Parts: sequence; C-alpha cells; structure tokens
Amino acid sequence: MSWAQRSADVLWVLAPQPDRQVVSELSAVTSLSPNVVRVLINRRIDTAELVHQFLNPSIEDLGDPFQMAGMEAGVERAAQALMENERIMIYGDYDVDGITATALLYLVFNKLGAQVSFFLPNRLTEGYGLSEEAIDDARRNGVNLIITVDTGVTAVEEVHYANDQGVDVVVTDHHEPGELLPEAFATINPKQPGCDYGGELSGVGVAFKYAQALYRRLSQDESELYEHLDLVALGTSADIVPLIGENRILTRYGIKQISRTTKPGLKSLAFVSGLMGKEISTGQVVFVLAPRINALGRLGDARDAITLLSTRDERLASEIARKLDRENRRRKEIDEQTLQEALAQMQETVDLEHDRAIVLAAEGWHQGVIGIVASRLVEKYHLPTVMIAISDGIGKGSARSIPGFHLCEALKECEDLLVRYGGHKYAAGLSIKQENIDAFRERFRKVSAVSLTDDDTQPRLNIDLEIELSDITEDFVRSIESFSPFGPQNMRPIFLTRNCEVLGTPYIVGNNHLKMRVKKGDASFDVIGFSFGHFAAKISDRGCLVDIVYAVEFNTYNDRTYIQIRLRDIKLTAGDMSPEYRS
Repeated sequence: MSWAQRSADVLWVLAPQPDRQVVSELSAVTSLSPNVVRVLINRRIDTAELVHQFLNPSIEDLGDPFQMAGMEAGVERAAQALMENERIMIYGDYDVDGITATALLYLVFNKLGAQVSFFLPNRLTEGYGLSEEAIDDARRNGVNLIITVDTGVTAVEEVHYANDQGVDVVVTDHHEPGELLPEAFATINPKQPGCDYGGELSGVGVAFKYAQALYRRLSQDESELYEHLDLVALGTSADIVPLIGENRILTRYGIKQISRTTKPGLKSLAFVSGLMGKEISTGQVVFVLAPRINALGRLGDARDAITLLSTRDERLASEIARKLDRENRRRKEIDEQTLQEALAQMQETVDLEHDRAIVLAAEGWHQGVIGIVASRLVEKYHLPTVMIAISDGIGKGSARSIPGFHLCEALKECEDLLVRYGGHKYAAGLSIKQENIDAFRERFRKVSAVSLTDDDTQPRLNIDLEIELSDITEDFVRSIESFSPFGPQNMRPIFLTRNCEVLGTPYIVGNNHLKMRVKKGDASFDVIGFSFGHFAAKISDRGCLVDIVYAVEFNTYNDRTYIQIRLRDIKLTAGDMSPEYRS
C-alpha cells in the first residue's frame, strides 16, 4: 500500500535546519547551493572533505580486506586448494544476494583455474543453509573445500559434520551469528565477535572482499575483479543494506558496470525487463532486475540464475532470461492471491486496535512468496509481520519489521518454540512445528507489546527540507542526482512545498497513477504520483491548494528531458480541506 493510501495516518517529520552561518560557509567552499548543503549537513556530511568524499567516491577508498577477522586463514586455504588442484564448491543462498555472491566466486575461481562447482539449495525441498545432504554430495564428488556465501555463520552442526567427513569449510557471511560460531577452517563475517571491520556489507560484498584478498595473496591484478562489480551492485541493492561507506562505493561503480556489462545474461535480462540502453538506478535493480533473478529461487530451484550470470553463451542467456521473466509473472500472481488470503485471515485473527504484531499461518501458501507478502503487510499496517507457510506439520516463516523492533532479538525470546531461526534486524526466517504456531503467535505479540509504543507504530515520512518550487532548477536537480546511488541511510532527498496551486484537472494514468501540474509563484512542474490515482477526485477543482511532499528527478519522454516532481504524499491545505481529509 502506498503512502498516499494511508496519508491520514502518516506523520510528516521535517528535519531540523542547520545553522545559517555553517550552511553559508560550507556552501561557499563547495560551490553547492545552500539548500543542497542543508541536506548534506543533516546527513552528517558537514565538512568540505566529507562532501568531496561523498560526491566523489573512489574505488581506492575501499578498506583492506585483510582487516576482516578470519580473512587470512580463509585466503590461505583457498590458495592451497588452487595450488594442489583440489575440488572447490561454492555454496550459496537462493536469494539475489546469495545468487550474485555464488556467481561472483564461481567466476573468480574459474578465472584462477580452479576445479570449482556451485550449489544452491532448493527452497522448497531442501530449505535454507548448509545441509548434511549437500556435504555428502560434495564428498562423493571429491570436493575438499566448501566456501559458503551469504550463509553458514549459524551452521554449527553442519560444519562439524563436514569436518568429520574430511571436508574443510570456509564461511563467508554477513548475517547475525548465534551464540556459537561454527568450527570452520575460517569464518569471515564482519558481524562476528572480535571483528571490528565495520560496515554493513551484503553477502556478495563479503564475497567480493574475499576475492579481493585472494587476488592480493596470489599477486593477481585486482582490477580484473572490477568487471564483476555489476554482480556486487545487484546483490547489495537487492539486499537493502545501508548504501554508505564501502557499500556506496561498490554500488556506485557497480551500477555503472551494469549499464555496460559484457555478461550476456545481464544484457538479456535488461532486454526482457525493458531496460536495454537505459541508465540503470538502484530502484530499477530492486524493483525490475532483482525480482526476476529472485523468481526462480522463490518458486524452487535457483541454479539457472547462476548459469544466467556466469555463461558466455548468448543463446543460453537469452533462453534463461525469458524463463526468469515468465517465472516472475507467475510469482506476481501467487503474491496477489496470497495477499488476499492473508488480508482475509487478518479479519479473524488480528486486532489492529491493540495488537502490535501480525502473525499469520496457513497450509498451501507458497513459502517462496511469503516474505514479499509480509513486506506488503508491514508497508500497509506498519507492524512487525510474520507469515508462515505450513506443509507436513512444519511451518516455514518469513518475518519483516519496522524501525525500533529488532526481529532477531524478538525471535530469540521465542526460540524454545522454534526449530531454527536467523536473519537481520528487519528481515528473518524461521522454522516451527505446526503445533507451536499458536503459542508462538501469543509470545511474539507479547514481545512486540513490550518493545513497541504507539509512537513506534506511527508511520512517518521523513522530509529533508522545506523549499519553494522556484528553488527547483536544473543545477539543483543535478546536485541531488549526484547523491546516488540511493538506498537505506542514503535515501533520495524528500522535500516539502506548501500551498501549491493545482493547474487544470488532475487525471489518472496506468495502474492508478496520478498526473497533474502544480504552480506556485512563477514556477510550475509536472507531478507523477504512483498509486495516488484515488486522490484525483479530491483535488479536481481548479485552483485547489495542496501541500506536497516529493522527490525531484529528470524525466525523459519523446526525446525531451525535463524536471519532474515524484509525489510521496499530498494533503489539501487547511483552508480547502473538509474534515475527512485532514491528517
């Protein structure tokens, strides 16, 4: 559900404005407009040096990978496997982060001449993470070294089993570790105790640092790895990690690499997605490319996605890209059906007046899409949500959260009711016996009731700056675009302008999207409001005044590029509002 559809519940939060003298001085030294400087200062980019680093991220600013705990041992074991021609298996996860990380190391070890294979578990038949069955299969195929990517940090028993079978394991992961680390040959995870590397790298980000360290250990040309930054940007953007620090550098370079990639699979994927020849943004990665890569893993077997990203065969790449596009359309149909069933169940099991969490469960739900549906319910109701798909007496769950509620800590308080769990602050997975679901629902609700206040469950729209329409110039928009890539902790700046006049009659385009033009003073701009179509009737009168919250961007249509306002929320001004529209 969009911001617009719940605008009466959204609290607009305007950022505090920095000291005028500080703004004036930094504006003078950076040659940036005061409004741009105000946004930067509120993001703690408040010196000329920090501004330069932010606007001009350099690959040379990446950290030393050997500063990461476990890296030295992990690289030495890989180097030994290469020298002794041992068989290596890259073991990944079936989401976009895991798929891109697997493809990255598979390509890297191939280039280095290794006997390397890859393995992704089937979400439906094998489930998440390292398994004893996969270890047995690796051993039968002569594998001496398993390198995990985007998984493995909680696989204590499985790594112990691998050791007993004579298979070494190097874990590379970025998830929260449990109380015990696996007894792996090496564990490389910035979140493990004793590692002060910092940052919030994705799984593919950690895999890239591992490849970077291995190239240095083998005295290889590290710049060869940069052709794979397209994979790093895909996985990092899709995994919704903070786009600051190293993530920002890797994604900035990687997004550019996607547009000029030599990988037939990515080119074919861009073609079927309608992005061929277009400038790629993180938004297009998250909402266009990533869902297609994810589709196979969500609905079953993701191995074709690895082939897509690693093959040099253009015909094969085209076939797989079309398959991913078909599967993504099928996934959307399942999403919508599951969402409607979840909404119906909520009427029976959830008290929105008092409950501070949503826990839903049903047999027949596809476990590959419940995470997407959980995210949609979080967006709609702004409450932590757990969706559980039940099959043969076992529930597989996906959980999504809101700011102020740490999922893994909440699940830890329920761990006696769970078979297993793991994940992040905002996203987690779990397994549970069917007979424990009701008890888990009650426990999880109690934990959320203690942790969350009414203020926490109030959706907010954070606004960087209040400006006038006359402040929006081409130079201003270009400066804002230079903040990209946009993502968590570096979101596209949001602005507020009050008392704008609506010109003409607003109308609806596409799938319930609002189109109109607004004017204030001598400045006027086209406005697009995705999923705001229902608002057209409320502002149909000529001369209606509105307060708008929005982003600014360049839009190209019919070979003409112009500034466009992208609506984030809208309210009729007090003088024009009937009581039902007031928020």
